[in-house]
Amino acid sequence: MDVRQTLICFFFFTALRGRNTGLINAEIISTGTEGGNITVACIFTFSARKKIFCKQPCEEGDILIETEDVTAQRGRYSITYTEGAYPVRSTVLYVSITKLTKSDAGKYRCGLHRSLPLPSYQDIEIRVEEAPISSKPNVTLKPLSASVPSASTQTTTQLSSSTGSYTPSSASPEGTQQSQKEQTPAAATGVLLYVRLTLVIMIIVLSTAVLIICRKRASEPKEPSVEAVYANITEANRVSEEIREEDEESRTPPLEMSAV
Repeated sequence: MDVRQTLICFFFFTALRGRNTGLINAEIISTGTEGGNITVACIFTFSARKKIFCKQPCEEGDILIETEDVTAQRGRYSITYTEGAYPVRSTVLYVSITKLTKSDAGKYRCGLHRSLPLPSYQDIEIRVEEAPISSKPNVTLKPLSASVPSASTQTTTQLSSSTGSYTPSSASPEGTQQSQKEQTPAAATGVLLYVRLTLVIMIIVLSTAVLIICRKRASEPKEPSVEAVYANITEANRVSEEIREEDEESRTPPLEMSAV
């Protein structure tokens, strides 16, 4: 056996073991999410003109796409073909399904049809999982503040039909924050006005009290000073002494009677 025959045998056995034979290769299992998209790559050794994507058993009504174009689309199904150069680069046929549903789960087949060598196929099993349910955030009820809420910040309690729990809801968080910002200056202004009004009332009351006291003192008679009282007493004593002296002078001397 010469070198040529050896090379021929080598390429022949490689072709038998490769993906260009009529035998079906190992099954590809791919999992997608309900409502999402999925793409599976079918890898082949040699290239071909006709591409096929079907749902098993790939009978007449199961053919999804059959074309000789590089790309093709039919409804939610599409293919993209990338030709390779054996043995440097493999040939790849990408098959895609969009907006997956539960009915899309099952076995499919992608393949290349050519006259020589025999057609090559690859089986695919697509599994569709349910879309994850988004977890609801835990809501903590905050205690009501002492101030009376405005109409834009009033919250309502809604009863969830699925969980049976009460969930507070408001028109919008942005509106609530804006109303709270508007309430803060208004509350501060009200406090300042209250303080100023209280101070004005206290000043008026104190002024009125001082004015009344001053008027009462002005209407009362002034008490004489100690010096004036002393002068009056001295003057009265002096006058009484003078009157006494005058009385003594005005008296007639007693008559002396003698016996003759």
